[in-house]
Amino acid sequence: MLLGDIMRLNAMKFPEKTALIFRDTRLSYLELNRRANRLANALLSIGVNKGDRVAVLADNCPQYVEAYFATAKGGMVIVPINSSLDAEGITYIVGDSGANTIIFGENYADTVNSLRTKLRPVKNYIVIGEASGAERYEGLLSDYPDSEPEVAIDEDDTAWLLYTSGTTGAPKGVMLSHKSQIVDSANTLLTCFPINRSDIHMVILPLFHIGALWHMRCHFYMGNTTVLMDTRDPRLVLETIEREKVTTLCFVPPMIVPIVEYPDIDKYDLSSLRIMIYSGAPLSEGLEQRLKQVFGDIIIQVYALTEGGPAIIMPPLMEGTWQQVKRHGSCGKEVINVEVRLVNEEGRDCAPGEVGEILAKGDNIMKGYWNMPEATARTLEGGYLNTGDLATKDEEGYYYITGRKKDTIISSGMPVYSPEVESVISLHPAISEVAVIGVPDEELGEAVRAVVVLRTGAKANGDEIVGWCQHRLDGYKIPKSVEIVDQLPKTPSGKILKHILRERFSQGRDN
Repeated sequence: MLLGDIMRLNAMKFPEKTALIFRDTRLSYLELNRRANRLANALLSIGVNKGDRVAVLADNCPQYVEAYFATAKGGMVIVPINSSLDAEGITYIVGDSGANTIIFGENYADTVNSLRTKLRPVKNYIVIGEASGAERYEGLLSDYPDSEPEVAIDEDDTAWLLYTSGTTGAPKGVMLSHKSQIVDSANTLLTCFPINRSDIHMVILPLFHIGALWHMRCHFYMGNTTVLMDTRDPRLVLETIEREKVTTLCFVPPMIVPIVEYPDIDKYDLSSLRIMIYSGAPLSEGLEQRLKQVFGDIIIQVYALTEGGPAIIMPPLMEGTWQQVKRHGSCGKEVINVEVRLVNEEGRDCAPGEVGEILAKGDNIMKGYWNMPEATARTLEGGYLNTGDLATKDEEGYYYITGRKKDTIISSGMPVYSPEVESVISLHPAISEVAVIGVPDEELGEAVRAVVVLRTGAKANGDEIVGWCQHRLDGYKIPKSVEIVDQLPKTPSGKILKHILRERFSQGRDN
């Protein structure tokens, strides 16, 4: 089975069922499949061939979804571009991928036009909306048939080329095949994700983010309805959940904060929600408590990453039931068809309770990094995906994420895992968000420093927050200093950029 078959088969099975909702637009599976076919046939007719890369720079919209399926049906490779990138970042990804076509939203027209002399591989410019010097997306679709394109595609062909954030060097293009995406859908749904065909899923993550693609793909695989948002404005998100009776939602922890803290949240009927899945970072205990107060016990932690296709570890379903077995603080067990190891610094399998790096193997794992054979060899060393993420495992095989290997703080020769400290600080009633980093220290090697955002109207100082930690953490884990800021630097998907905080605060206190 291929990625494009998901939409083709659903158009046959559920032609009139609503597949996609965006603002006032509603597309059935038949309509969505036909539009994807038109785009695929159009791209093939203008010289975009099997294996060619098609870049997309746009905000969430139906055309973005169509591009995912159109490129898959045409045997092409989609290259979603992070919409927050500057001109240099966009140029790098287009050039590195060798994309010969770019589909872009009209609000990015000025940016794209200013880069034309640098986007040398690009021959075809297609705009969603209106822009000078570009082919209109809708005009292009109207000129070509809605029949299924006839292209010979192998399940091992690359379908998605997703670039990492590049926080530790140049962005890396992760190659995911048709097979990896179909296998990942089955792995997720068979043992861990209790959804059915009546579910209505909301996408609030940007469509260049693996989390958005993962859950949208799984829901399309099941023949569900997806509600696509192009804003994370709390009022609009809450209104849409109430109006469309949304049942499932995927998020990363920092992006949910303004929603759960929205002053009028109690005015909305959110009772339709039954599953809220998060990944990307551990959920602090304080934020978890606030989410449960508002939404109930429907919050599910999973472990996934782009290179993993992405599902690696999820709470398992109780045998013979449709209920997930959740352990406090745990992201679950390895999903079906995925082998997970936890290894220490010597490369030996960890004992229960011992911190080690997560390694994973399975048909869902990436093919490798585009044009980076050495980085691919390092990351896939020994036949396993070396994730760089640390965890412990209990006697029953449940995993507990402790943080990123690169974010581990070594203070007085002892490892400090920032999520543990962040969870303690998050319980302080004045704290809205917190990030814990290590900064150079002559005496300790690295000192623990907390960077916090206060809740609206709340007051607290650094000494008070350090005092809060005194009887809740071992001495070497207690922050030596606390910085109070208005906001934390984040990616568009809400991931906190700790390398920016380290650069900002490593030279002393920020005035």
